[in-house]
Amino acid sequence: MQPSSRVPPQPSLSLPEFRTGAPGTGMGFFDRLFGWHKVSGPPRRVSPLSLQLLFPSKLRLDAQALTEALRGFHPSLSQARFEPDSRASTAMGAEVGVARWEKHAVQVVLFGVRMPTPTLEQCVAPAHYSAELKTQARAHTAHALLFYVGEEQDPLEQYVALALVAVALAKQGAILVLNESAHTSFPTHPLLPDKDEDLLDLLRTMPLTALYVGFVKLQVPGVEGVWLRTYGAPRMGLPDLAWHARNETEAYDTFELFSGLLEYLRKTGARFAKGHTAEWQRRHVKIRGPRWRERKFLDSPGTLFVLEPREFPGSER
Repeated sequence: MQPSSRVPPQPSLSLPEFRTGAPGTGMGFFDRLFGWHKVSGPPRRVSPLSLQLLFPSKLRLDAQALTEALRGFHPSLSQARFEPDSRASTAMGAEVGVARWEKHAVQVVLFGVRMPTPTLEQCVAPAHYSAELKTQARAHTAHALLFYVGEEQDPLEQYVALALVAVALAKQGAILVLNESAHTSFPTHPLLPDKDEDLLDLLRTMPLTALYVGFVKLQVPGVEGVWLRTYGAPRMGLPDLAWHARNETEAYDTFELFSGLLEYLRKTGARFAKGHTAEWQRRHVKIRGPRWRERKFLDSPGTLFVLEPREFPGSER
């Protein structure tokens, strides 16, 4: 197996510690949300894909501004519209609306309060951007939840639709987009398109591990080195991946390795299994499942594979 697609260059990674056993690592936040009220709209998936946004100050959803922003992103969104839902807003004590175009629909739920701290820290603490932005994120005063409620079946296209609405809301002040199921977050500013830039292409081709799948460092007590792993890949029909690194200097290469292999699996429909081997940019790996002593900190919904160096006679790691 020899993937050949190129991973675009990424900013240098600064990896803070994300210790095992951190609180708030489940989807209970969304489960509770959907348990509060029945919101009007298309039938929901059991657990729809979702992104979240942080705002430094409280605001109101501006339907006209959101509609114009979406239509300005790409010719295929020329009929996009944002529809406020007053009934759902009253029922939920939040501002609710739905962005619609073609077969896509993204529900927006805007709360004029802070996001619960465990959920916030799960996504902000392990993320790869400046401490200054993390300070701003922790000082936010409002947040929004975006849920995919359209008819598209491809998880990547669902995430692209969610990200389009997130970028439209960034024009109204959102500073950070989060992905709770992936334990990650990403600044909104780099996603704002330059003049004549194809935003749809950007959102479809950026590395999966930038936002749609999380890339996290685990500092495990009593274990030498660091574990690097993904979160949220099973939501895209892919396996999570893990790598036991000697130190943090392996982080960037591992980020590229995970990004390349996951993109290869997504595009080709190939599947990993225990005992398989793979190669990415002349890096040879073998694939296994977690050992029993690793399951405590590598446990997560869906399938996870551990990648290890594939040794050849006379070679060293």
